[in-house]
Amino acid sequence: MSRDLERTWRPEPGQLLTRLLDEPQLVSVVRALEPAALTKAIRHVGLEDAGELVALATTAQLVEVFDEDLWSSERPGQDEAFDAERFGVWLEVMLEAGDEIATARLCELPEEVVTLGLMRQVLVLDMDALFEEMVGELPAVDLTEKALESCLFEELDSYRIISRRHQGWDAVLTLLLALDRDHHHELQRLLERCADISAEYIEDNGGLYDVLTSEEMLEGDAAAAREDRRARAGHVAPSDARAFLALARTQPLSEIEAARDRDPVTHAYFRELELDVERARPSQRAGRVSGEPDADQRAAAQRVAQALRDAGALEELAAPVALLQHPGQPATEAGTPVECALLRDALFELRERAPARSQQRMEELAFLANVLIAGCAMRGRRFRPLEAARAALAVCNLGLAHRLATTRAQDATLKLQVDGADKLFRLGWHLLQRDVVRVANTAAERAAGRGETPTELRGLADPCPHLTGALMNEREAATSESLQFISELEQLARVRHFLAQLAHAI
Repeated sequence: MSRDLERTWRPEPGQLLTRLLDEPQLVSVVRALEPAALTKAIRHVGLEDAGELVALATTAQLVEVFDEDLWSSERPGQDEAFDAERFGVWLEVMLEAGDEIATARLCELPEEVVTLGLMRQVLVLDMDALFEEMVGELPAVDLTEKALESCLFEELDSYRIISRRHQGWDAVLTLLLALDRDHHHELQRLLERCADISAEYIEDNGGLYDVLTSEEMLEGDAAAAREDRRARAGHVAPSDARAFLALARTQPLSEIEAARDRDPVTHAYFRELELDVERARPSQRAGRVSGEPDADQRAAAQRVAQALRDAGALEELAAPVALLQHPGQPATEAGTPVECALLRDALFELRERAPARSQQRMEELAFLANVLIAGCAMRGRRFRPLEAARAALAVCNLGLAHRLATTRAQDATLKLQVDGADKLFRLGWHLLQRDVVRVANTAAERAAGRGETPTELRGLADPCPHLTGALMNEREAATSESLQFISELEQLARVRHFLAQLAHAI
C-alpha cells in the first residue's frame, strides 16, 4: 500500500464494530472508555448499529453520552436544543438489550432528561381530572373525545398516553408497559409529572395541540442540569461563552488593563469548579479502593483505542501535539505554534518560579479553549479542540505582548503571574475585534459591492481572525501547517497596514 493510500484509508464503520466486538475483554474495555470516546465510537458506527456498545456501557457513561449526543445547535455559540427524534432512536436501541434492561436503565438516568424525552414523544393526560373540569360542557367533551380517539394512545390507570410522533411509538409503548410491570411506582411518578405539564398546557391554551409553554420550562430544567454536569467536566455553556467574548469585545480597553479581579464569567466558572472538586473528594477517596486494570485490560484498551483511531473515530486525539515546547527545542517542529514564543517562555519560567500559579494558568487556558469551542465560529463551523487550544494561546500571547508594550515591563513571566491568562485573552480579543474583525467586515462589505473581495479578508473577517495568503511572511508560510492566528504585535501592525491600504483602494 502506498504511503498516500496508507494515510487516507480507514476501516468502514461495520469493520470497526466487528473489531470492537471481537475484543475478548470488550466489557471492561467499553466501560473504561472516556464518555467522549464512546460517543465518537457510537456516532462513527451509527447509533442504530451500536446496540451492543450501548448495552455494555455503564449508566454514568450513558448520562454523559446523552449530554453530548441529544443536544445540538445549528451554529456555534447558539444555545443547544434537545433532539426529540434522536431520543426516540436511543429508546429503540436500548430496547435491543431487552425491555427489562432498558427500563432499569431509564430509572437510573436523570429524571428531567427522561421526562423531557417522553414529553417529546407522547402527551400524557389525567382523564379523570380532565373530564371533571369539563363537566357541564358536553359539546366540548364530545369534541375532545373525538379528537383523542383519532390518535394512537394507550391507557394506564387513569392516564391516557397519546402518541405525538408515530415514528417510535412502538418503542415508547413497549417501555411504558415494561415500566408498569417492573417499576410501577417510578412510572406513576413519571406519568404524574408529565400529566401536570399537560394540564398546564390545557389551562393556558384551551386545547390539545402542541405542548409548548410547559415543554419549554421542562427543557430549561433539563438543560440547566445538563450544563451543571458538563461544567464539572470543564465544558462552558454557550450562553456563558458568548457573554465572556462579548464582554471582552465591548469593555473599554483601559478597564480591562486596570482590572485586578477576574471577569464575572471566569470567576463564576472557577468558583463552581472548586466547589465541585470539594464535593467530589469523598467519592474520590472511596474510589481508591478499587483495583487498577491488569496488564491484559490495559493491552485491550490500547487495541480498542487504536481501532477507534484507525477508523477516524478519535481523529482529534490520534496523536499528542506539543502546543508548548520547551524553549530549547526547535520552534519549527510539526505541530508547534511558532507564534506563541513569548507566552511559551513565560509559562515554562513560571513553572520553575511558582508551580501552583503555573497550573492555574494552564487551567485558565483550558477554560479559554472551551470558551472558543462553545461560543465562537471558525470559518462558519465549530472550533475543533486543537484549533481552539492554539487560538487561545495565540490570543493570550497577543495580550501579553500588548501588556508588556503598554507598561514598558521587561519580565513577561511576572506579568503572566499577576494578570492571568483570562485577562491576557480579553486584552488580545479586544484588540483583534477592534482593529481587525470590525474593520475587515466593513471592508468586505464594500469590496463585495464592487465584486472584488481579496482572499485575505476572509480570514481577517472571521470571529477569530487568522492570516492567509500574502499576509503571511516566509517563516509563517513555511512553518504553519494549519491556521496561523494573529499572536504578535508585528502581525497586528501588518494587518492594520493592509486594511488601511485596502480602505484607500476601495
